[in-house]
Amino acid sequence: METLINFGIKTRYKWSCKIENDYTFIYFYMMKFIFLITVSVFFITSCVNSNSRKDHSIYWQKNSAEYYALCLQAYNTAKYRVDKALISSSDKPLAIIADIDETVLNNLPYNEMLIETGESFTQKTWSEWVNKKEATAIPGALDFFNYAEDQGIEIIYLSNRRVENYEPTKANLISAGFPFDDQTIMLLRDKDGNKESRRKQLSSNNILLLLGDNLSDFNELFYKESNESRIQGVNSLQQMFGDQYILFPNLIYGTWEMGFEN
Repeated sequence: METLINFGIKTRYKWSCKIENDYTFIYFYMMKFIFLITVSVFFITSCVNSNSRKDHSIYWQKNSAEYYALCLQAYNTAKYRVDKALISSSDKPLAIIADIDETVLNNLPYNEMLIETGESFTQKTWSEWVNKKEATAIPGALDFFNYAEDQGIEIIYLSNRRVENYEPTKANLISAGFPFDDQTIMLLRDKDGNKESRRKQLSSNNILLLLGDNLSDFNELFYKESNESRIQGVNSLQQMFGDQYILFPNLIYGTWEMGFEN
């Protein structure tokens, strides 16, 4: 009898262990499955949300009257500063430093293509777009630049387009109606995206205005910094905005995106 009882206990124990091991096995793979599903959903949602945000930004810049008005407001402010500066005599001609993309030229078709194809920015696709020479003028840009040229103000283009994009960029600016002759200075990116070294090359010029859609178009204080640091920088230079710094709206891309990574 005792042997039978012991056998029964051992048998129940073995079955209990087997069931427990089976549940452990099932639980492990269920958790693994849930984890993989969660990661996949997060990844897909992040991509969709990112594309959705970009899509809304592009739609706003393409269709909203507010975007159009903000561009005109920026160029009206720039013209006011030009007119005010012309009242005073100067030994050296005045000069304006202007960024190109989303400040002078509008690249919405390229950004729309990225959304439609689900691609991210690459230098290859960007150069393909630049070589088409199809970018159009930002609202208010042509009137302002041609007015400034008529007043004898030197126009300097300072862009992070690559140096190999010089000729198609020049051709695009001319075909869009912007001032560009043999004396025009256009400084493009060679190695570093920080524009400060190129701005220093222009230190002997009588710079009246800097035009741009990114804070780093004005001062290296804003280059690859956290958004908290960038806001502090804006506060420290607040008197410059609307005076020497003329900022244009761009919700699609910019150095502000780097700020969220720092």
